[in-house]
Amino acid sequence: MSREAPTEKHYVHRRAGHVMISYDKRLFVWGGYMELAHTHPYTLTTHSKCMYHSAIDVWIYEPLLDVWKRKLSRGDIPQQLSGSCAAVHNDHMYLFGGTGCWTNNENDEVENSCNNLWRLHLPTLTWEMLHPEGTSPYSCDKAACWVYKNRFYVFGGFGPPREFEVMPKIKVQFVRDNIFHRGWIDQLVYYDIDTNQWVWPDTTGPKPTPRAAHSADVTGDKVYIFGGRYREVRMNDLHCLDLLTNAWSGNLTNEEDANVPEGRSWHTFNFISGNKAIMYGGFNTTQQVLKDVWILDVSNGSWQQSAQHNVGPVLWHAAAVAYPGELTVYGGIKNNLLDYSQPKDHAEEMVVLRFSPPSLQRLTIEAVCGLDLQLRSHWCQLPQTLQHILKTRTCPDRIL
Repeated sequence: MSREAPTEKHYVHRRAGHVMISYDKRLFVWGGYMELAHTHPYTLTTHSKCMYHSAIDVWIYEPLLDVWKRKLSRGDIPQQLSGSCAAVHNDHMYLFGGTGCWTNNENDEVENSCNNLWRLHLPTLTWEMLHPEGTSPYSCDKAACWVYKNRFYVFGGFGPPREFEVMPKIKVQFVRDNIFHRGWIDQLVYYDIDTNQWVWPDTTGPKPTPRAAHSADVTGDKVYIFGGRYREVRMNDLHCLDLLTNAWSGNLTNEEDANVPEGRSWHTFNFISGNKAIMYGGFNTTQQVLKDVWILDVSNGSWQQSAQHNVGPVLWHAAAVAYPGELTVYGGIKNNLLDYSQPKDHAEEMVVLRFSPPSLQRLTIEAVCGLDLQLRSHWCQLPQTLQHILKTRTCPDRIL
């Protein structure tokens, strides 16, 4: 396959800045972009040569079948975006912000961020663009989001400045970047699903600094936020927000403890159980792509580096939990995203990190598929459902 002209089926395997969520033990992937080879040198301020993935496509991965399915969505389909954030509430995926290509008055494509909010009905793959009341968040990309009860929260991001004419009492810190007409934001805002409005909650305690490309995930009544970039620093601070009291914890990272992750952005952070979260990969302050895996136990606040997984370096990937104790990592870029002298190396492999044994059924299916040539003649004795699973998993092209 040529990297300059991949076929449509291979688009699913080359993307960064996409979103991936878990629903009904399946993984849904949308958006992102694919970096193409550059024929001429370019710099940070040069328009990047990339291809945004089709916004109508929703790719669904079924772990049991080990198969990808391309589905066409309908309704108020978003524009092509990367750097959006997404979370699931009941049967819907909520998608906020991101950067995409628009056409300006000179008919040139320009990249700009948005603050639109969409809702995708997952059983029917029908999009709806929402128009909430209240003051909307900053336009931005690389924000973090989560769902708690009937609220869709957004924190942080990187985007252009704005003025709050409608609600001047909103307290937001915006720090301008030295190069772009954009900056880092410490916004905390949620969409109230029941009332269809944006709400800016008052909080107590030390609020995290503005940041982008950070990570967040919720467990119980608390959300944990780790790292991200602020100016030229990629941080390793860990913050907790009590969603019942709206109280910030302050930085929970003990800098005197040698056994803590280094600062990073463009990483993932996901709870695989009520107490344990997994952080993987990212990009550090010295522009190294990271491949380490860390386990955070929030019951005692301790970090432990995992040595059981042989994984490669990756940044701006996505991760989701389809089965308890199992994290699936997908997409991203394996080399320095800010090194403009070399083409970007997309991570085309899916990585599954297991921290608890899978079911006996899944173990048996994987073992039988591994002995395909020896056992295929006996498959006819199995129930039709199992035959279908085995045939699908051993098909050479598992993109449907």
